[in-house]
Amino acid sequence: MFRKIDRISFAILTFFSVRAQADRQEQVIDYLTNITHNLQIQHSGVYNCWLLHFSNKSVLSPMLDNIAQRLNNQDVSLLQSNHRGQHVRIFREPNLVIILWGNQQQTFDNFYTSQWIVNIPPECPTIVLFELDETETDQPRKIGDYFQTRSVLYFALIAINKDAVYCFRYQPLRITSHSGLPTLDQLFFDRLQTMQFKTLVAGYVKDYYTSIYCEKLPGEDIRLFLLFAETQQLTFHLQQLRCNSNEALAQCLSRYNPIHLMLNRFYMAQYNKFIVSGVAMEQFAIATPKGRLLTVWEIMIKPFQHSAWGMILGILVTYQIIHQLKPTLFSNNLLALALFGFDKRQLVLSKSFEKITACALIVLFFQLKCAYEAKLVSYITEAPRVPDAKSVEDLRERNITVHYRNFNITLVHKLNGMVQFYGKNQFEFDGITIVENRAALMMEKLFADKMKGYGMQYTLLSENVYEAIPFYVFGAKSPLVRRFQKFQQRVFEAGMQQRWRREYYNCFLWYINSGKHQYDIYDGSSAIISYRHLKPLMLFFLAQWAIAIIVFGIEILVEALKRSQNK
Repeated sequence: MFRKIDRISFAILTFFSVRAQADRQEQVIDYLTNITHNLQIQHSGVYNCWLLHFSNKSVLSPMLDNIAQRLNNQDVSLLQSNHRGQHVRIFREPNLVIILWGNQQQTFDNFYTSQWIVNIPPECPTIVLFELDETETDQPRKIGDYFQTRSVLYFALIAINKDAVYCFRYQPLRITSHSGLPTLDQLFFDRLQTMQFKTLVAGYVKDYYTSIYCEKLPGEDIRLFLLFAETQQLTFHLQQLRCNSNEALAQCLSRYNPIHLMLNRFYMAQYNKFIVSGVAMEQFAIATPKGRLLTVWEIMIKPFQHSAWGMILGILVTYQIIHQLKPTLFSNNLLALALFGFDKRQLVLSKSFEKITACALIVLFFQLKCAYEAKLVSYITEAPRVPDAKSVEDLRERNITVHYRNFNITLVHKLNGMVQFYGKNQFEFDGITIVENRAALMMEKLFADKMKGYGMQYTLLSENVYEAIPFYVFGAKSPLVRRFQKFQQRVFEAGMQQRWRREYYNCFLWYINSGKHQYDIYDGSSAIISYRHLKPLMLFFLAQWAIAIIVFGIEILVEALKRSQNK
């Protein structure tokens, strides 16, 4: 009799338990339908959902079919898979993930399950439906640890057999439990704001955008990330990486403690979903040393073109030929008269033809002397050089090698056969031709032109070798990617980068003029106006005057001998 009563009681309890579980499942399905609808109306475009069945219990199949039917009725793009299905990279990334969780240890050990979860985007809402085991009190925490180690943060656990919902806060991992079904805001709140340990290690390699200028201004990229950390209430611990020139970045990072993100901008050959565009294109130009200074004798010839020197030489030759053929045509040495003002007798007693020719030569040589002397004076104030290279073709004609450092330009067709790797960690104007970011080249040129001994004088080619868009690289599934993308876009639209660059330029000028460096300010005059440079000019003019005086003295002596013979 008692056995029969026990069996009836057990059957009744089982019936009510199954009935309660069915009601709970129906309640959860309605809840999922409402959540999906609310998330879908906030999204523009196709709404993708992954429905993953990691449980091998056949009793959950009706629940799975019911969820799939409800989602299809809402025009959701649905992708279904089980624990034997393999993830393929061509699958569209989900906007929502619903997982039917199976036996815990079996699911943890399944390779395909891990691959699906690893490929869930970091901020994608994820709902895990599981059967709560009341005998295992740490079951939610184990599942939470499993998802956290795979960088899935925005997920919640919903029990399908009990009235229990679990959400998670991170670093350290903390569980928030709910009875009943919470609202969408309670289910998917901002996980990043729940982190208690908000210090991240930010690594960087020193370059133009990450250096410290004027002992107080951090580079543009460092300022950008520090401002971003301030808005997100994070703290970045900056760590400079010292990588070898021939060392890959991944190999360099392996020698340091875990680096959460890199501050440097990179130029990627292939797109990666974990990178953020730098918005503005970067221009890359070539800096090449200015043409060498001309020698003194080249300077003496430079004021006139070859045609002008040919005309002067023609006048001299013509006069000498006329003087040899008809010595009595001119009583005076017209060239000496025009150049130095020496004559044998008063010009008024000369013939009319001789007067006209002398006047014409005097005016001509006076103009030539004024132009010549004006040019020489200008060369003293600004040293003349061999013409600078204006284009890549000029470099190619002069057989000049172009060096690269941070990025490979061997594939740039216009530089084919001209490039070579620059092995130093930092470039400087030391006599080589280098391709680099135009902004960095302009800064180096400013210092090289203004500071004596800083570096050789360079010229920048006006044409760009190429343009590229920089990217900021984050770790796989970093929750900072989308936040930084929006922040960086707003900073650019607000004009903060242009403002920072003006500050850098003013800082450079102040730094140069204040003398807070080991180099002297260079104004260009000290290296040009000196006795060493003027000595050849002085000797040339002294020799010219000495020759003229000797010629004039010989002519006077010859004239005196003729008069003595006539007497």
